[in-house]
Amino acid sequence: MGVNDTVDFSFEGDGLPAQPNSGKGDMSAMACPEVNDPPKYKVKGKPHFLADKRRPQSTWLLPRQTVSWTVTGSHTFTWDIGGSVEAEAGAVLAKAKVSVDTKISNAWTWTGTQTVNDTNTTSRGYRAVLGQVGWKLTGVKTWIAPPCNVKKKTIVVLAPRKGDMSIGRQNS
Repeated sequence: MGVNDTVDFSFEGDGLPAQPNSGKGDMSAMACPEVNDPPKYKVKGKPHFLADKRRPQSTWLLPRQTVSWTVTGSHTFTWDIGGSVEAEAGAVLAKAKVSVDTKISNAWTWTGTQTVNDTNTTSRGYRAVLGQVGWKLTGVKTWIAPPCNVKKKTIVVLAPRKGDMSIGRQNS
């Protein structure tokens, strides 16, 4: 190195220096502006039976057998979310209320008196279970993470739907 020589260097962890924009004379940082965009959620759902976990009631039904239960009182159903994704599950639920079913909720209490029936019309036995038909929601969260990478996360939520009690089938 001579007396008037220059050396370009940067410290580890420094960002890239500002570069001129093509066709313009000004300087700007070469960042990914999409990093600041809010995440996007795509939600789809399909009906899913939710068993009454607080007051379970079930029986084994052989082919051509019938069960009839008179249900009274209050039965509460709450959402089932995996891991620590409650905030994200809330976003999935909000999107589902608009795009899937307006009666979806994170909690629903059915109160009243109702008779529910089920007849096994199959050729195999199954366990008839008291509960209600809710939704299995699958949400895909998409966002841009630094330095400019597209990230995706799948969130599954089992959510109740405001509606009557019913009997579901549990294969064993």
